[in-house]
Amino acid sequence: MTLYTILVRLLRVINRLYFVEVRSTGRAHVPDTGPVLLAANHPSSILDSVLMSTALPRPIHYLARSGLFRIPLVAWFFRQMGAIPIYRSAETRHASARNRTVFNRVYELFESGGCVGIFPEGQNSPTAQVAPLRTGAARMALEAEARNDYALGLSIIPVGINFESRELLTAAVLLHFGAPICVADYGALYRTDPRAAVQQLTADIQAALRTQAVHIEDRQAGQLAEDLSEILQTADTRKKQTPASSESLSYGQRALRWLMQWYWRTTPTDSAAFEQRMLHRARIYDVLRWAVSHAPDALRDLRTRVERYKDHASQTRLRYVLSHSFAEPHERLLRLRMTLYAVLMAPVVAFGFVHNAVPYLSTKLTARRFDNEAVRGFAYFVLGIALFGATYMLIGIGLWRYTDLHWLQRVAYVALLPPTGFAVLSYRRTLVLYRDRILVRTAFWKHEDLVTFLREERVAIAQRFRALHERFAEASSSAS
Repeated sequence: MTLYTILVRLLRVINRLYFVEVRSTGRAHVPDTGPVLLAANHPSSILDSVLMSTALPRPIHYLARSGLFRIPLVAWFFRQMGAIPIYRSAETRHASARNRTVFNRVYELFESGGCVGIFPEGQNSPTAQVAPLRTGAARMALEAEARNDYALGLSIIPVGINFESRELLTAAVLLHFGAPICVADYGALYRTDPRAAVQQLTADIQAALRTQAVHIEDRQAGQLAEDLSEILQTADTRKKQTPASSESLSYGQRALRWLMQWYWRTTPTDSAAFEQRMLHRARIYDVLRWAVSHAPDALRDLRTRVERYKDHASQTRLRYVLSHSFAEPHERLLRLRMTLYAVLMAPVVAFGFVHNAVPYLSTKLTARRFDNEAVRGFAYFVLGIALFGATYMLIGIGLWRYTDLHWLQRVAYVALLPPTGFAVLSYRRTLVLYRDRILVRTAFWKHEDLVTFLREERVAIAQRFRALHERFAEASSSAS
């Protein structure tokens, strides 16, 4: 087992403990063998390469700026992870000559069937955008094919890295691997006009990346897309998936599954909803961007209705109910369940809060000192691992030295610290979502007439967006 494999397995465990959710779609587009260039957006500095490496089974050699290799220990780690330094004239002398050696190494990697990762923006991505790409990725890919008479079989896979929020500690992340771009298809143009071929391939990578990653140019339209994404979620995305039957499991398997549930911050339903929200938001934005020029009146009407809907939902504090379920057949049973959850989980949450509040707040406040948003996201990750790990270690040492507990009780105490910390986050989120269904707050309070009215508003919004989407689809098919 190589050091790369060991590090990736360790990072997968850390990702599992750190992130609320890490999902990936389209991994089948990445072949298990053969030369591949992964071209990804770059929302969160070094953390992006960690996420990609842990999402794929094959090793990835990343191209990274040479400035990251200045610290010997960090440079050793990057090289063990397969990173290759790219030199910039502003950072080192003779950058062009040194990069020729680097590119030759990359060509040899492709020729041996290797996988290379690159962030062609050349910098961290702006929030909710993919910046204009540099031409290095296209030039390198085309030259690799040219060296092998366009028979290398190199493909470029666009990878969209989508954070639910770069400002959130332990955020959710969606990696979207797109359809491959065959570099050899640009061979004929590259033979006659290399510059045009490079520009065309770069433009195609850019378009593919903006499809896989959320790219929003108009902030106002982006907010409307986010609102519509929430409103238009179908009831099917919120239906609970039935877990495997416990009847066929042994007592040991049941106990293990129960224990692992402590470490699940999201249910399968929550994960599917997050994935759908990230993907649909980008697709909705495409329709809205088209409507700005081609259907401004329809867009204006849609925006007015959405704003009115949001106002009504906010006034009644029924955001969750109105977004997901308008006809709950067992409303009273659900209210009773949520009340029991709020009461019975309170001691567990109190335990988790007492032991996890200091490292959580310390991580959050310290990371906010970084002005760069992308670097701040990576700082959350590194500081979180360090501060939570140190806190748990100190608690364990204190239990061992200053208490008379049995060693099993000490181990169990420390083992409960991470899951109860996650329970605090889950508890807060659940109470916010279900606060109007807890008996001590609502006493079976209902707004049936208002719910019916807002449901009709929601249907009207969906109908108008559907009509707008049909016009967009028709225009797109005509253009193609």
